[in-house]
Amino acid sequence: MSDAVLYEQKERVAILTINKPKANQLSHEVFETMRKHLDMIEADKTIMAVIITGSGEKIFSAGADLSSGFGDLSPVDFLKRGQDVWNKVEYFPKPVIAALNGHALGGGCELALACHFRFMKKGARIGLTETNLGIMPGYGGSLRMPRVVGKSKALELMFLGKQVEAEEALAIGLVDRISEEGKVLDDAITFANELAKRPPLSIKAILKVVTMSPSISPDMHLKIEREELGKLFTTKDMMEGMTAFAQKREPQFKGE
Repeated sequence: MSDAVLYEQKERVAILTINKPKANQLSHEVFETMRKHLDMIEADKTIMAVIITGSGEKIFSAGADLSSGFGDLSPVDFLKRGQDVWNKVEYFPKPVIAALNGHALGGGCELALACHFRFMKKGARIGLTETNLGIMPGYGGSLRMPRVVGKSKALELMFLGKQVEAEEALAIGLVDRISEEGKVLDDAITFANELAKRPPLSIKAILKVVTMSPSISPDMHLKIEREELGKLFTTKDMMEGMTAFAQKREPQFKGE
């Protein structure tokens, strides 16, 4: 498999590292390699959480690699490929944490938005900067940014092509935690290990329900919620959780 995205496993946590010096730009190779890694991780029952980060110390990802053109694809099909992979991240059945070791701009910001959690290095910047090039977000940023920070703030950030400093990003809810220099990956791993202790089937069900399209009616949302909960009532993990609670001990969940 290509080394455009590096793979590492630490206990029950998978780490994917975008590896395209100098700016970890997003190419066909990056998208395809990340998709293959995600397919493998989804099938691996020993992995409970995923971290996505970038190589180096300055840039998580500076966005799409437009210098090489669109290859054999039309611009629309080129964008669709990236959207499909970022959708896979958002709807992934295991928690995905973006460890922003540096600036996350354009498509890099859109990848961060697709992740379920965002940890950002102090001093880094994040933003949808496409209007500075006379274009607009194309990997789902116009969909996800309003969900995260609200419509008017998202429009402001997109219109101005603004790069948001870490402290402001935290204040507006664009990121979840700021880490000190050199600590963002460690902080993400610590959090991922906490998540890895939780019941896998419960996590999967919650992710399914929470990431459903907002176009689904409230009644349909609640219907799916109770159906997912009904399935959990039949699992060994539920019995383990109830038994451990009664016995006043830590549960040992196995995803069964």
